[in-house]
Amino acid sequence: MNIIKNLSLAFLSIFLTLIILEFFLRIVGHVPFDYRNTNSPYPSIYQQDHITGWSNKEGSFVVKMDEGNIVKYNILKDGSRYSGYSPSNKTPKNKIILIGGSFTLGQAINDDETFAYNMQKKLKNYEIKNYGSGGFGTYQSYLKLKQIYNKFNDIDYVLYFFVDLHEARNIGDASWLEFLSKLAREPVKVPYAKLDNSKELVEYPPLRYIVIPFSNHSVLISKIQKKLIRLKLFSKQDEKKIITKKIILKINELSKSKDSNFIMINLLSSASNINDYKKFALENGIKFINCQVELNDQRTVKNEGHPNGLANKKYSNCILKNVFNNWEKEIVKDR
Repeated sequence: MNIIKNLSLAFLSIFLTLIILEFFLRIVGHVPFDYRNTNSPYPSIYQQDHITGWSNKEGSFVVKMDEGNIVKYNILKDGSRYSGYSPSNKTPKNKIILIGGSFTLGQAINDDETFAYNMQKKLKNYEIKNYGSGGFGTYQSYLKLKQIYNKFNDIDYVLYFFVDLHEARNIGDASWLEFLSKLAREPVKVPYAKLDNSKELVEYPPLRYIVIPFSNHSVLISKIQKKLIRLKLFSKQDEKKIITKKIILKINELSKSKDSNFIMINLLSSASNINDYKKFALENGIKFINCQVELNDQRTVKNEGHPNGLANKKYSNCILKNVFNNWEKEIVKDR
């Protein structure tokens, strides 16, 4: 009888402790895991991909970003975003491949506002292929490039557009995976890379975010859920820069093996990161260009935050001037 009584008291104590802890976590601002309720009638421009986690989906998409701001995306059959190139009966032109995340894609702006479109207008002897995809990091960009080389062999340039958020994405950061899953309203899969005991790069296929029952009702269960994915990934934040650099070296090696010129272009990083990657690129024979611009209210999409058409015009001017020496100075006034 005493054993049953003691067990009952123990279970009651644990239950009350969990209730108090749950209450305390909510008081200090923590909330349970839940999918974001967008109620958007607009289709996603992405589809699942067993290699990169997701990829751009073929089609024409109209997305309402805000009142008075309707954005049109035209994604071609090969997953690239339309950049203004119109095939003719003439000999096919060599390609310039753009890889990166949402800045490269041109998130929240129209096709003709992207820096890829601006580049195509100036570089008439090339075909610009914009394979940027929202949420991609360096590793996913590398995987995408391997897919691209399986399709084309007439690539003159590979331009990788770096944002320092890519570092965390490359290691499969649990918070990033959780955020993506909330946004997509379903568990998202992300490929990632780690270092082994010899500090060599190890590549892993897409891992799906773990969602356990009742995590949408309990902060404690949500914490356990996130801890499980962290244990699965075993990501080390202090290794993310080393991992990113090793992936960049792989992109460079792949490009060289296909007789393409690889160029790393920074679009958003801290000053220390810019200097660090610039030094790294110099030591490894990689061309590095800093095209970062100040992203103030006049250069970002209202209520969204991504670079707008004005910022993209500045990006394209920087790229054309520093990579292709094809630049006509234009007076661009901030709106």
